[in-house]
Amino acid sequence: MNNDETNPVNESINHLFRHKSGQMVSVLARYFGLEKLDLIEDAIQDAMIRAMKVWSIQGIPQNPGGWLIEVAKNRLLDYLRREKRNAGPVDELENSIVAVEELNPVSFTNEINEDELQMMFACCHPHLTPDSQVALTLKTVGGFSVGEIASAFLSSEDSVAKMVTRAKQKLRQKNVRLEMPTPEKIDSRLEAVLKAVYLIFNEGYNAANHELLVRKDLCFEAIRLAGFLANHPLTNQPKVHAMLALFMFQASRLPARFDDQNDIVILEAQDRSLWDKRLIAAGLRHFRASAKGIEMSDYHIESQLALEHSLAPDYKSTDWGQIFKCYEMLAARCSSPVIELNKNIALAKLTDAATGLEVLEKLRADFDVENYPLYFITVGELQAEAGRGAEAVKSLETAEKLTTNKSVLRFLAKKKEAARTSATKG
Repeated sequence: MNNDETNPVNESINHLFRHKSGQMVSVLARYFGLEKLDLIEDAIQDAMIRAMKVWSIQGIPQNPGGWLIEVAKNRLLDYLRREKRNAGPVDELENSIVAVEELNPVSFTNEINEDELQMMFACCHPHLTPDSQVALTLKTVGGFSVGEIASAFLSSEDSVAKMVTRAKQKLRQKNVRLEMPTPEKIDSRLEAVLKAVYLIFNEGYNAANHELLVRKDLCFEAIRLAGFLANHPLTNQPKVHAMLALFMFQASRLPARFDDQNDIVILEAQDRSLWDKRLIAAGLRHFRASAKGIEMSDYHIESQLALEHSLAPDYKSTDWGQIFKCYEMLAARCSSPVIELNKNIALAKLTDAATGLEVLEKLRADFDVENYPLYFITVGELQAEAGRGAEAVKSLETAEKLTTNKSVLRFLAKKKEAARTSATKG
C-alpha cells in the first residue's frame, strides 16, 4: 500500500487495509470458500488499487468498507466467468451472495466483529504447525506483508512466503472450512491467536518497514483484540489479561517516544509526565487479574518487565536487577536473540559497557543476529559508552544497512555523529 498517509484517500485506504482486511477476507471466504483464499486476497488488493483511483476523483464513499467488499466480490465473480465455469452455478452463487447480504448487510462500524475473530481462530487450525498458524493469521487477518512477517519471525522473506503458501495448500488439501471452532476447541487454538495479536502489537510499536517507527493503529488494534479476548467468557484467562496489561504499559509511553520533529526519544530521555497514566492504571487492573490461578506464561513475565519501567519515577530509579531476573526467566523458558539481547542490556546497566560487549560477542556466536539491526545498535551504543568511538561508527553503519525505517535511520545518523565526535576527541 502507498505510504503517503498525508493524502486523505490513501490514509483511509491504509486504515481500512489494516483494520478491515481480515473482516473482508472473512466475509468473502464465507461465500466463496477457503479454496479460493488466494483469489480473495488478490481481489481485495485490486479493490484497494481501484479505490485509490476512484476515490481521488469521486471522494470517499459513505461506507468505504462496503464499497471495497462489493468491488472485490464482483472481481471474483468476473474471474469465475472468465474461467468459463458453468453459468448456472455462477449465477446461483451471485444470487445467493446478494440474498445473504440483504439479510445480513456487511457492517464495518466495529473494530472487532465476529467475522474477524472467526478468521483468526480458523487460521490457527491444528493441521498447521504453530508458526504456520501465526504466519497465516498475520497475512490473512492482520494484512501483514511477507516482509513484515519475516521481521516478526526474524526470518527471511523467502522462508515466510513458502511457509504461508504451504499452509494454504495444506488447508485446501484437507478441505478445511474457514469457520469458528466449537467452544471446546477454542482453548487449543488460543495460544497461536495470542501470539498473532502479540506480533501485531510489536509491529505497531516498532514498525519494521515504515516511514514511522510506531504504527499506533496497529498498537490499539492489538489492544482492542486483546480486550475482546479478555472479556469473552471462552478466552477470559490469566495469560490474556497479562498480555493486555503488557500492551497497555507499553502503549502508555507512546506520547513520549518522539519529539516535535518526529525523531525517536530513547527511554532514558523521555518526559515521563507525558506517559498515559490512564493506560498504566488500566494495565494494573489487568495485571492484577492475570495473577489469578497458578499459570505463569511469558506474557506474565513480560508484563512484569513493562510494569517495572512504568512505575519507576525516573530512569535512574529503574530496578535493573529485577529486569535482569525477568529476562533470565524468559531465557530459561525459551531463549531467543531478542530475549538474550535485552537481558544483556540489563546486565550492562548493572555492570559496565565492557562486560556487556563481552556477552554480546558470545550472543553473536550462539545466534544468527547478522540481519538483526537492534543487535548492532546495541553493540554500537555500548562501544561508544566504552570509549571505542570508531568501532561504534562501524556497528551503527551495519545497523543502517539492515533497516529502511526512516525514524530509525535519523536516530542512527545522530548516534554516528556523536560516536565520530567522541572518536576524534579520543
